[in-house]
Amino acid sequence: MPVLGAVFTAVLAVALIARRTWLPAVIGVAGGLPYTAAVVAGGNGVPLFSAAALASGIALLGTRPLRTTHWSANALAAFVAWATIATAVAPWMFAGVRVLVPRGGVDGQVLDPGYLTYSISNLAQLGYLLLAVCALLYLVRVGAAETALRIALVVGTVVTTVRGVLVQAGADVLAPLMDTLPGVAYAWALPGERLRGVFSEPSELAAFALPAAAYFAVTALRSSGGQRMIWAAASALSCANLLQAASGTAVVASAVVIAVSLLVVAVRYVVRGGRGTVWFVLGGLTIAIVLLAAGPQLAAPVEAIVDDKVGSQSYDSRTGADGFSWGVLADTLGIGAGLGANRPSSFGMTLLTCVGIPGTIAFAVFALGVLVRAARSPATVPASVALAAVLVAKLVGTPDLSTPILWLLLAACASSVWHPVAEPPEPGPDAAGARPVTLTGAHQ
Repeated sequence: MPVLGAVFTAVLAVALIARRTWLPAVIGVAGGLPYTAAVVAGGNGVPLFSAAALASGIALLGTRPLRTTHWSANALAAFVAWATIATAVAPWMFAGVRVLVPRGGVDGQVLDPGYLTYSISNLAQLGYLLLAVCALLYLVRVGAAETALRIALVVGTVVTTVRGVLVQAGADVLAPLMDTLPGVAYAWALPGERLRGVFSEPSELAAFALPAAAYFAVTALRSSGGQRMIWAAASALSCANLLQAASGTAVVASAVVIAVSLLVVAVRYVVRGGRGTVWFVLGGLTIAIVLLAAGPQLAAPVEAIVDDKVGSQSYDSRTGADGFSWGVLADTLGIGAGLGANRPSSFGMTLLTCVGIPGTIAFAVFALGVLVRAARSPATVPASVALAAVLVAKLVGTPDLSTPILWLLLAACASSVWHPVAEPPEPGPDAAGARPVTLTGAHQ
């Protein structure tokens, strides 16, 4: 058993047995270290987050049902049900269809696709989904989703930064502790190379750092005093990690998030009747001055990343994988090949090819439903912005459905939407003859 995994498993056991109040924090730590194993046996590993989610599933049995009436909860239930059915029957219904086998590697599978059949990946990916849903439901029920989310974002950001410094110093002592999942192709962490931190590759770091930067920035704007400085510093660290990842995912997703943010600011300015004109003008002038003074220097790294990516083998393989996956969707009649059956390059194609059109629609309704409602609640505005950012990043370049930070953000947004319905108090023995009491005046 890995050293960090052994320590984590021991703390998780204590949290589950004797200290349930620790469990959200433990889930948060696991979410910040998504590519570290809790247990390794027979050449297979269980990620920290899956172990924590399993514990939350056990703890879920001791919590009160939500009894929510919001339609997004039904969409999540429909998504899980359809994903389970598709994964159970699609490899039998469409046996022999050419697919990108997850364990075959993108480059090799694009050149020589495999054949659809039942595999351990089906069971594993369905299990990861069910465990992630258990973690989401538990955090929402106990009202601790925001706590787990913040811990995950801080742990992932800070440990990635620390590891980046250690790599530059030539002393990557965290590698034996962090890179412990069998079967994961960890990118090399060498001085002067792209940063990947506690993730398997730079694109995964980009998909984490972008929502982290957005969450910390919005939280800083909504804070004051010393807290504002702390959150601003965390946002700066996330931005630094994003830049050092030097990922095409980071470039495209960041551009989309920035463009949408500017559009939202402009719309809010118009809707408010021009209120805040001074700050709007000053902000525009500041951006213009920065672009005029340092535009070429700021654009040079982005241009280098784009030039390096476009036409590269990685770019060709990723675009080829998504292009091929349209054929998988057609061959499975829009039903999907089942979770773990096909691995394209982007999240949207993963949904379409694995759970089909019905599953994709159900997930979209669920995610967008909780995102839009959470954006209307001041307490969950940072989580809603970060959820939008991670969805953009994943649609651009990371395919996994089981990404821990995605489910923690969904949990944080759902917490503001799935309000428990209060049960009416049971009448007392003399309730039949009791008269209602109306409080008035000073007693009200």
